[in-house]
Amino acid sequence: MTVVTTSTVAGNVVYSVHSARPGEAGAVEIVFTGEEEARAYARDRSTDWRVTSVSVTRFTVGELGSRQPVGWYVDGVGRRQQWNRQLYPTDGTGRG
Repeated sequence: MTVVTTSTVAGNVVYSVHSARPGEAGAVEIVFTGEEEARAYARDRSTDWRVTSVSVTRFTVGELGSRQPVGWYVDGVGRRQQWNRQLYPTDGTGRG
C-alpha cells in the first residue's frame, strides 16, 4: 500500500529514520515530514534491545543528491555527527 499526501509530493523535504542492528543490513524504517518528530522517534528507538544506533536523514523527495544527515543516536543520546565522508563509497573516479 502506498500512501501519498501533499508532504510526499516531489520537492517536499522529509526525514527518514534508519536503525542499525548487529548482523543486519538495516533499512529505512519510517519517514516523517517533520525533523523534531523524526529525531524523537530515533532517540527513543535507539534505546531498543539489539539496536546499536539510529540515524535521521533529510532529503527532498524526487531530488537526487539532496540527502543530508541530521542526527545520530546511541542509547537515547545524540552523538556528534562525524560524516566527513561520502554517504556512498566510491573510488574517487566518479564511476562507483
